Amino acid sequence: MVGLLLRVAGLLLAGSLGGALVNGLRSDGVAMREFVAASTCGAEPHPEGPRVLGPTAALTLCRDPGVLVADVRSAARFAKGHVAGAIHLPCRATGDALGGALAKLAGKHTVIVYGDSTEEARPVAESLEQRMGAGLDQPGSPDIVLLDGGFRAWDEAGLACTSGPCPDCQERLGSAP
Repeated sequence: MVGLLLRVAGLLLAGSLGGALVNGLRSDGVAMREFVAASTCGAEPHPEGPRVLGPTAALTLCRDPGVLVADVRSAARFAKGHVAGAIHLPCRATGDALGGALAKLAGKHTVIVYGDSTEEARPVAESLEQRMGAGLDQPGSPDIVLLDGGFRAWDEAGLACTSGPCPDCQERLGSAP
């Protein structure tokens, strides 16, 4: 029994030393002297409002089921084309439309907001931050992120898009600007 334990300890030691040696020889090896905690997509929160991510970084977030993508454009623009899986959250949403959209945010840790441009989506993202306590370190408040360049940048990057009206806004389709 003691011999077996010594063998196991020897194998573990040899494996650890061998792994450390190979890691040290590789140019892309793990740094052993300093540790830097990873941040979400390498972007820092901005004190002046929601952080902004490019389409590729946002796509990485979209793979997480705790992330929701919200399109703030008109119902007609949404129907012509939008990020696959996005919900429609128009700027002027009120009442039931706003309540239904906000209910979809429950349990999400990140909300990616986009419009035709970054600046079109910014007021909605800032409003969401205020309404939901995001950016204020309140427990359960989602991280609000702006898509840099809006839908055009997403589409030009060749990322997943779809078309058709959202189930909740078909009746508004003709009345949206």
